[in-house]
Amino acid sequence: MYEQEFSHHLRVLGAKLIQMTAPQLKSSIWADALIRRARLAGAFAYVCHHGDDTAGMVAIKVSHMNGCAVLWLPERDEHYNRIWVAQSPEPQSEEDIDNWIRQTRKHDPDLWVIEIEDKKGRPFLLENERAS
Repeated sequence: MYEQEFSHHLRVLGAKLIQMTAPQLKSSIWADALIRRARLAGAFAYVCHHGDDTAGMVAIKVSHMNGCAVLWLPERDEHYNRIWVAQSPEPQSEEDIDNWIRQTRKHDPDLWVIEIEDKKGRPFLLENERAS
């Protein structure tokens, strides 16, 4: 019985390790694709802070162009896939988000920050990238 449980746990752990180490797009390529997607839809998007090209974390600030914005950050779901989560249910002041970005960049110089200016507040993330 213990051998079966142990074997099961090893299989589960092995599957999680494979998912965790699965290759992902370089940060620079992913950021370029997001910016292109936003621009094609009529929004203005640009890199505020250029992080590590290969593996820098990307933060997305979506400005509603009225002094408010939403910050989207990556997290992992139960299957270790990267998903994007809005950090608040409602838009926050751009000043507060900018302060968070400044503080985070002090500790993580590899951080990318993409800003999207869109009155509709669209983050231009693909459906399978967003948390529900």
